Amino acid sequence: MENQLNFIGRQLAKISAMASPALLFIGIVALSFGSIFIKWSENELSPDATVFNRFWLATIFFALWQFAKVIIQFKAREPIQQQPYTYQNLLILSTSGISFALNLVCIAWSLTQTSVAISTVLHNLAPIFTSLGAWLLFNQGFNRQFVIGMIIAFAGAIGIEIEELSTATSNLVGSSVAILSAIFAAAYLLTVENLRTKFDSVTIQLWICGISVIVMLPLVLLSGDEIFPSTLSGWAWVISLALVCQIVGQGLLTYSLNKFSSVVVSLVHLLEPIISSLFAWVIFWERLSFSNWIGFVILLIGLYIAVSSQVTVETD
Repeated sequence: MENQLNFIGRQLAKISAMASPALLFIGIVALSFGSIFIKWSENELSPDATVFNRFWLATIFFALWQFAKVIIQFKAREPIQQQPYTYQNLLILSTSGISFALNLVCIAWSLTQTSVAISTVLHNLAPIFTSLGAWLLFNQGFNRQFVIGMIIAFAGAIGIEIEELSTATSNLVGSSVAILSAIFAAAYLLTVENLRTKFDSVTIQLWICGISVIVMLPLVLLSGDEIFPSTLSGWAWVISLALVCQIVGQGLLTYSLNKFSSVVVSLVHLLEPIISSLFAWVIFWERLSFSNWIGFVILLIGLYIAVSSQVTVETD
Protein backbone atom coordinates (compact mmCIF):
# COMPACT_ATOMS: atom_id res chain seq x y z
CA MET A 1 0.00 0.00 0.00
CA GLU A 2 2.82 2.38 0.90
CA ASN A 3 4.55 1.67 -2.44
CA GLN A 4 1.31 2.43 -4.28
CA LEU A 5 0.94 5.75 -2.46
CA ASN A 6 4.55 6.65 -3.24
CA PHE A 7 3.96 5.78 -6.91
CA ILE A 8 0.82 7.94 -7.03
CA GLY A 9 2.71 10.77 -5.35
CA ARG A 10 5.51 10.59 -7.93
CA GLN A 11 3.01 10.58 -10.80
CA LEU A 12 1.19 13.61 -9.38
CA ALA A 13 4.52 15.40 -8.99
CA LYS A 14 5.34 14.68 -12.65
CA ILE A 15 1.93 15.98 -13.76
CA SER A 16 2.44 19.13 -11.66
CA ALA A 17 5.91 19.62 -13.15
CA MET A 18 4.45 19.37 -16.67
CA ALA A 19 1.46 21.60 -15.90
CA SER A 20 3.54 24.60 -14.79
CA PRO A 21 5.38 25.10 -18.14
CA ALA A 22 2.11 24.43 -19.99
CA LEU A 23 0.28 27.15 -18.04
CA LEU A 24 3.13 29.59 -18.65
CA PHE A 25 2.99 28.85 -22.38
CA ILE A 26 -0.81 29.29 -22.43
CA GLY A 27 -0.31 32.66 -20.73
CA ILE A 28 2.17 33.74 -23.43
CA VAL A 29 -0.23 32.61 -26.17
CA ALA A 30 -3.04 34.62 -24.56
CA LEU A 31 -0.82 37.71 -24.40
CA SER A 32 0.08 37.28 -28.07
CA PHE A 33 -3.49 38.17 -29.03
CA GLY A 34 -2.94 41.67 -27.60
CA SER A 35 -1.58 43.28 -30.76
CA ILE A 36 -4.45 41.81 -32.79
CA PHE A 37 -7.15 43.07 -30.41
CA ILE A 38 -5.48 46.49 -30.24
CA LYS A 39 -5.28 46.65 -34.04
CA TRP A 40 -9.01 45.95 -34.31
CA SER A 41 -9.82 48.33 -31.44
CA GLU A 42 -7.88 51.18 -33.09
CA ASN A 43 -10.80 51.61 -35.51
CA GLU A 44 -12.52 53.46 -32.65
CA LEU A 45 -10.06 54.12 -29.83
CA SER A 46 -6.50 55.30 -29.35
CA PRO A 47 -3.97 52.79 -27.95
CA ASP A 48 -4.03 54.55 -24.54
CA ALA A 49 -7.83 54.42 -24.35
CA THR A 50 -7.78 50.76 -25.37
CA VAL A 51 -5.30 49.93 -22.59
CA PHE A 52 -7.33 51.96 -20.08
CA ASN A 53 -10.47 49.93 -20.90
CA ARG A 54 -8.44 46.74 -20.58
CA PHE A 55 -7.43 47.70 -17.05
CA TRP A 56 -10.76 48.86 -15.63
CA LEU A 57 -12.62 45.87 -17.05
CA ALA A 58 -10.03 43.48 -15.60
CA THR A 59 -10.17 45.32 -12.26
CA ILE A 60 -13.92 44.70 -12.01
CA PHE A 61 -13.45 41.01 -12.84
CA PHE A 62 -10.70 40.46 -10.26
CA ALA A 63 -12.67 42.41 -7.63
CA LEU A 64 -15.74 40.21 -8.24
CA TRP A 65 -13.51 37.13 -8.04
CA GLN A 66 -12.15 38.24 -4.66
CA PHE A 67 -15.66 39.06 -3.40
CA ALA A 68 -16.93 35.64 -4.50
CA LYS A 69 -14.07 33.94 -2.64
CA VAL A 70 -14.98 35.79 0.57
CA ILE A 71 -18.69 34.88 0.21
CA ILE A 72 -17.85 31.20 -0.37
CA GLN A 73 -15.56 31.13 2.66
CA PHE A 74 -18.18 32.88 4.77
CA LYS A 75 -20.97 30.46 3.77
CA ALA A 76 -18.69 27.49 4.38
CA ARG A 77 -17.81 29.00 7.77
CA GLU A 78 -14.15 28.84 6.87
CA PRO A 79 -11.77 31.42 8.35
CA ILE A 80 -11.30 34.27 5.88
CA GLN A 81 -7.67 34.50 4.92
CA GLN A 82 -6.08 37.72 6.11
CA GLN A 83 -3.85 39.41 3.56
CA PRO A 84 -0.42 40.63 4.80
CA TYR A 85 -0.94 44.30 3.94
CA THR A 86 2.17 45.70 5.57
CA TYR A 87 3.65 49.05 4.55
CA GLN A 88 6.42 47.27 2.65
CA ASN A 89 4.02 44.96 0.80
CA LEU A 90 1.75 47.88 -0.13
CA LEU A 91 4.79 49.72 -1.50
CA ILE A 92 5.78 46.69 -3.61
CA LEU A 93 2.19 46.27 -4.87
CA SER A 94 2.09 49.94 -5.87
CA THR A 95 5.50 49.72 -7.56
CA SER A 96 4.38 46.67 -9.51
CA GLY A 97 1.19 48.35 -10.75
CA ILE A 98 2.95 51.60 -11.69
CA SER A 99 5.76 49.69 -13.45
CA PHE A 100 3.29 47.68 -15.51
CA ALA A 101 1.30 50.74 -16.57
CA LEU A 102 4.44 52.74 -17.44
CA ASN A 103 5.77 49.77 -19.39
CA LEU A 104 2.74 49.87 -21.69
CA VAL A 105 2.80 53.69 -21.88
CA CYS A 106 6.48 53.67 -22.89
CA ILE A 107 5.87 51.04 -25.56
CA ALA A 108 3.05 53.11 -27.06
CA TRP A 109 5.15 56.32 -26.85
CA SER A 110 8.23 54.72 -28.41
CA LEU A 111 6.15 53.58 -31.39
CA THR A 112 5.33 57.24 -32.11
CA GLN A 113 9.03 58.18 -32.08
CA THR A 114 10.75 55.24 -33.73
CA SER A 115 10.05 52.22 -35.91
CA VAL A 116 8.25 49.09 -34.73
CA ALA A 117 11.42 47.05 -35.36
CA ILE A 118 13.68 49.21 -33.19
CA SER A 119 11.06 49.53 -30.46
CA THR A 120 10.54 45.73 -30.41
CA VAL A 121 14.25 44.90 -30.28
CA LEU A 122 14.98 47.39 -27.50
CA HIS A 123 11.93 46.34 -25.49
CA ASN A 124 13.14 42.75 -25.77
CA LEU A 125 16.15 43.74 -23.65
CA ALA A 126 13.88 43.19 -20.61
CA PRO A 127 15.50 39.81 -19.71
CA ILE A 128 18.88 41.53 -19.33
CA PHE A 129 17.46 44.03 -16.84
CA THR A 130 15.50 41.26 -15.10
CA SER A 131 18.68 39.17 -14.76
CA LEU A 132 20.60 42.19 -13.46
CA GLY A 133 17.85 42.96 -10.94
CA ALA A 134 17.68 39.32 -9.80
CA TRP A 135 21.45 39.33 -9.29
CA LEU A 136 21.52 42.63 -7.37
CA LEU A 137 18.34 42.13 -5.30
CA PHE A 138 18.12 38.37 -4.81
CA ASN A 139 21.77 37.29 -5.28
CA GLN A 140 20.59 34.96 -8.03
CA GLY A 141 23.42 33.49 -10.09
CA PHE A 142 23.35 32.10 -13.62
CA ASN A 143 25.40 29.30 -15.12
CA ARG A 144 27.23 29.37 -18.43
CA GLN A 145 24.48 27.43 -20.23
CA PHE A 146 21.89 30.06 -19.27
CA VAL A 147 24.08 32.95 -20.48
CA ILE A 148 24.79 31.21 -23.80
CA GLY A 149 21.10 30.44 -24.28
CA MET A 150 20.12 34.04 -23.52
CA ILE A 151 22.65 35.38 -26.05
CA ILE A 152 21.33 33.00 -28.72
CA ALA A 153 17.74 33.99 -27.90
CA PHE A 154 18.59 37.69 -28.27
CA ALA A 155 20.30 36.96 -31.60
CA GLY A 156 17.09 35.29 -32.75
CA ALA A 157 14.96 38.22 -31.53
CA ILE A 158 17.14 40.62 -33.53
CA GLY A 159 17.05 38.27 -36.53
CA ILE A 160 13.25 38.42 -36.57
CA GLU A 161 13.43 42.19 -37.11
CA ILE A 162 16.64 42.30 -39.18
CA GLU A 163 14.98 43.36 -42.46
CA GLU A 164 13.02 46.13 -40.77
CA LEU A 165 16.10 47.26 -38.82
CA SER A 166 18.10 47.70 -42.05
CA THR A 167 15.71 50.40 -43.26
CA ALA A 168 14.44 51.73 -39.92
CA THR A 169 14.98 55.28 -38.77
CA SER A 170 15.02 56.31 -35.14
CA ASN A 171 15.88 59.10 -32.77
CA LEU A 172 17.35 59.24 -29.31
CA VAL A 173 13.99 59.84 -27.63
CA GLY A 174 12.29 56.85 -29.26
CA SER A 175 15.17 54.49 -28.49
CA SER A 176 15.49 55.74 -24.90
CA VAL A 177 11.78 55.29 -24.23
CA ALA A 178 11.86 51.77 -25.69
CA ILE A 179 14.72 50.88 -23.32
CA LEU A 180 12.72 52.42 -20.46
CA SER A 181 9.84 50.09 -21.32
CA ALA A 182 12.23 47.14 -20.91
CA ILE A 183 13.35 48.46 -17.50
CA PHE A 184 9.74 48.88 -16.33
CA ALA A 185 8.91 45.36 -17.60
CA ALA A 186 11.81 43.97 -15.57
CA ALA A 187 10.70 45.90 -12.47
CA TYR A 188 7.18 44.52 -12.90
CA LEU A 189 8.33 40.90 -13.09
CA LEU A 190 10.79 41.24 -10.19
CA THR A 191 8.20 42.81 -7.90
CA VAL A 192 5.52 40.25 -8.81
CA GLU A 193 7.99 37.43 -8.11
CA ASN A 194 8.50 38.93 -4.65
CA LEU A 195 4.75 39.33 -4.10
CA ARG A 196 3.93 35.74 -5.06
CA THR A 197 5.45 34.55 -1.77
CA LYS A 198 2.84 36.63 0.11
CA PHE A 199 -0.29 36.98 -2.09
CA ASP A 200 -2.25 34.85 -4.53
CA SER A 201 -2.23 35.77 -8.22
CA VAL A 202 -5.79 37.19 -8.18
CA THR A 203 -4.97 39.64 -5.37
CA ILE A 204 -1.81 40.77 -7.13
CA GLN A 205 -3.59 41.33 -10.44
CA LEU A 206 -6.41 43.20 -8.72
CA TRP A 207 -3.90 45.67 -7.29
CA ILE A 208 -1.92 45.94 -10.53
CA CYS A 209 -5.00 46.60 -12.67
CA GLY A 210 -6.48 49.04 -10.14
CA ILE A 211 -3.28 51.07 -9.90
CA SER A 212 -2.85 50.98 -13.68
CA VAL A 213 -6.35 52.49 -14.05
CA ILE A 214 -5.28 55.38 -11.81
CA VAL A 215 -2.10 55.89 -13.87
CA MET A 216 -3.82 55.67 -17.26
CA LEU A 217 -6.92 57.79 -16.56
CA PRO A 218 -5.15 61.20 -16.54
CA LEU A 219 -3.28 60.30 -19.73
CA VAL A 220 -6.49 59.40 -21.53
CA LEU A 221 -8.30 62.52 -20.27
CA LEU A 222 -5.44 64.82 -21.28
CA SER A 223 -5.25 63.31 -24.77
CA GLY A 224 -8.83 64.35 -25.50
CA ASP A 225 -9.52 61.07 -27.29
CA GLU A 226 -12.66 59.00 -26.94
CA ILE A 227 -12.48 57.00 -23.70
CA PHE A 228 -15.05 54.28 -24.34
CA PRO A 229 -16.05 52.36 -27.49
CA SER A 230 -19.20 53.49 -29.29
CA THR A 231 -20.13 50.24 -31.06
CA LEU A 232 -20.70 46.62 -30.07
CA SER A 233 -17.67 45.50 -32.06
CA GLY A 234 -15.52 48.07 -30.26
CA TRP A 235 -16.70 46.76 -26.89
CA ALA A 236 -16.07 43.21 -28.08
CA TRP A 237 -12.40 43.97 -28.78
CA VAL A 238 -11.65 45.73 -25.47
CA ILE A 239 -13.53 43.07 -23.49
CA SER A 240 -11.56 40.38 -25.33
CA LEU A 241 -8.36 42.27 -24.56
CA ALA A 242 -9.23 42.34 -20.86
CA LEU A 243 -10.37 38.71 -20.68
CA VAL A 244 -7.74 37.06 -22.86
CA CYS A 245 -4.66 39.23 -22.32
CA GLN A 246 -5.02 40.61 -18.80
CA ILE A 247 -7.10 38.02 -16.96
CA VAL A 248 -5.85 34.84 -18.66
CA GLY A 249 -2.45 36.01 -19.95
CA GLN A 250 -1.15 38.14 -17.09
CA GLY A 251 -3.04 36.01 -14.57
CA LEU A 252 -1.18 32.85 -15.67
CA LEU A 253 2.15 34.70 -15.84
CA THR A 254 1.62 35.90 -12.28
CA TYR A 255 0.74 32.36 -11.20
CA SER A 256 3.87 31.04 -12.97
CA LEU A 257 6.10 33.38 -10.97
CA ASN A 258 5.46 31.08 -7.99
CA LYS A 259 6.94 28.22 -10.04
CA PHE A 260 9.62 29.93 -12.14
CA SER A 261 11.94 32.86 -11.54
CA SER A 262 11.21 36.25 -13.08
CA VAL A 263 14.28 35.77 -15.32
CA VAL A 264 12.88 32.57 -16.83
CA VAL A 265 9.44 34.17 -17.32
CA SER A 266 10.97 37.24 -18.98
CA LEU A 267 12.93 35.03 -21.37
CA VAL A 268 9.90 32.90 -22.25
CA HIS A 269 8.07 36.20 -22.84
CA LEU A 270 10.26 36.56 -25.96
CA LEU A 271 7.94 33.99 -27.54
CA GLU A 272 5.17 36.61 -27.66
CA PRO A 273 6.33 38.37 -30.86
CA ILE A 274 6.75 34.97 -32.56
CA ILE A 275 3.22 33.87 -31.73
CA SER A 276 1.81 37.33 -32.56
CA SER A 277 3.52 37.20 -35.96
CA LEU A 278 2.08 33.76 -36.65
CA PHE A 279 -1.41 34.94 -35.69
CA ALA A 280 -1.01 38.01 -37.92
CA TRP A 281 0.16 35.72 -40.74
CA VAL A 282 -2.95 33.56 -40.39
CA ILE A 283 -5.53 36.31 -39.68
CA PHE A 284 -4.22 39.31 -41.65
CA TRP A 285 -2.09 37.43 -44.21
CA GLU A 286 0.92 39.52 -43.17
CA ARG A 287 4.05 38.31 -44.96
CA LEU A 288 6.76 36.49 -43.02
CA SER A 289 10.18 36.59 -44.68
CA PHE A 290 12.88 33.94 -44.66
CA SER A 291 14.83 35.93 -42.06
CA ASN A 292 11.73 35.98 -39.84
CA TRP A 293 11.55 32.18 -39.87
CA ILE A 294 15.30 31.82 -39.24
CA GLY A 295 15.02 34.25 -36.34
CA PHE A 296 12.11 32.23 -34.91
CA VAL A 297 14.18 29.02 -34.98
CA ILE A 298 17.26 30.65 -33.41
CA LEU A 299 15.14 32.26 -30.69
CA LEU A 300 13.48 28.93 -29.84
CA ILE A 301 16.86 27.19 -29.63
CA GLY A 302 18.21 29.90 -27.32
CA LEU A 303 15.13 29.75 -25.10
CA TYR A 304 15.38 25.98 -24.81
CA ILE A 305 19.04 26.15 -23.80
CA ALA A 306 18.53 28.96 -21.28
CA VAL A 307 15.24 27.85 -19.72
CA SER A 308 16.24 24.18 -19.46
CA SER A 309 19.35 25.17 -17.51
CA GLN A 310 17.28 27.13 -14.98
CA VAL A 311 14.62 24.43 -14.62
CA THR A 312 17.40 21.90 -13.98
CA VAL A 313 18.94 24.12 -11.33
CA GLU A 314 15.61 24.70 -9.58
CA THR A 315 14.70 20.99 -9.52
CA ASP A 316 18.10 19.70 -8.36
